Amino acid sequence: MESEYEESGSDSYWASVIFGALVIGLIMSIMGLLSQYITISNEPTGASFGIGQAIGTLACLVGAIGGILSTRHYANNVDDTFTIGKGALIGFLTGVVGVLLSTIVTFIWLYIVDTGLTQTFYEWQIANVEAQNLPDAQMEMAISFIPDPNSTSAIMMQVGIGLVVVGILNAISGMIGTKIFAKDED
Repeated sequence: MESEYEESGSDSYWASVIFGALVIGLIMSIMGLLSQYITISNEPTGASFGIGQAIGTLACLVGAIGGILSTRHYANNVDDTFTIGKGALIGFLTGVVGVLLSTIVTFIWLYIVDTGLTQTFYEWQIANVEAQNLPDAQMEMAISFIPDPNSTSAIMMQVGIGLVVVGILNAISGMIGTKIFAKDED
């Protein structure tokens, strides 16, 4: 399979990584923000899990399709015979770059477009804990586990967890994509 990549002598997978990362990065950003808007649009009931949290969890799972998208792109445009290890690498890098892109898009939204969303969401989380009618000591402990969304440690923890989880999920989906889209070498 001849393509513009092979003709130039470059066997780069970065175009495929960027393609998949753009798709999942935008989807994860939109779903993450939607999750927060849905959560704050409802009254705090004290429930531990709601539709907003379900959408947030679904965003992470939808983000796992990046490895499949990237390996499909790579097989169709660069090289249709590659190893499962290369597929895992393409998937992992797609997840990492996707999380970084999602973080940038979300930061732009939260710090330029809707600057009050993080504080409103934080206050909603505290009100939701208070709605559980816990004893004072338990309520204070539960509230102490809610990180201030503007703290550097909370941001780094969220991004770090995203990099690891979405990276691993996309490494797995990259291996699956390799088995689906790559041809065996003759």
